[in-house]
Amino acid sequence: MKAVFLDRDGTLIVDPPDLRVDSVEEIELLPDTLEALTELSKLDFGVFLISNQAGIGEDRITLDEFMTIEHAFIKMIEPSGIEILSTYVCPHRPEDNCECRKPKPLMILQAAKEFDIDLSASYMMGDRQSDIMTGVNAGTKTILVQTGNEPVVSPEATYAAANLRDAVRYIASVPNAV
Repeated sequence: MKAVFLDRDGTLIVDPPDLRVDSVEEIELLPDTLEALTELSKLDFGVFLISNQAGIGEDRITLDEFMTIEHAFIKMIEPSGIEILSTYVCPHRPEDNCECRKPKPLMILQAAKEFDIDLSASYMMGDRQSDIMTGVNAGTKTILVQTGNEPVVSPEATYAAANLRDAVRYIASVPNAV
């Protein structure tokens, strides 16, 4: 299976100024999210969410509250027809130096093992350098989307996209993507 690994905050939804989505009310889809996911759903890729959620480790939200937010987000993107096969989340703070926090590749490697994913034919997509380096460290192609709070430059990115829709169109243009 080929896969697209998507960061959530700043890639699919607006990243709040404090970089923490602590409630369902804070979920705001980026303007092109549903259209882009509709296009992605027509391609031959499994789709996964890969997310650092330090708010859990900081006791801002519980894992149950995160799951409530995640379920609400999944419900919001249902009209696109996309199927998220699984969500992988790191609940630790940066200073915990855990094995799962991006840019370490553990979450992608777990998905690859569980779903028999060909990482060399897959993509990691996100709005931060840590997303790009996660993909690099896991052996995927990478797409940097310029939809986060701060513009990011990443020479390691396979492609730099203005937004999610541009990123999906890039994937669709690559031979053997469909």
